[in-house]
Amino acid sequence: MKNKAIVQIIKDKFYEQKINAEYQLQLLKVVEFEDKFAKDFSKEKWKEYFDLSLEIGQLHDIEIDQLLDFAIELLKEINF
Repeated sequence: MKNKAIVQIIKDKFYEQKINAEYQLQLLKVVEFEDKFAKDFSKEKWKEYFDLSLEIGQLHDIEIDQLLDFAIELLKEINF
């Protein structure tokens, strides 16, 4: 990542923002589907599911970092 400090500043400022209604609604939908999907999981399946969720979260973090880095470079290119 070329713009690590800038990316971190953007992420910090973003996380200080309030969650909008669209995000809250989608989050509720996800939680509802997740609860329905996992309601009969054994303790072992819950552990596997939790581990999977952590890995998906890591992937999402990498994606966000790459997106921010791309956006910063694009803005530099167009002299924004």
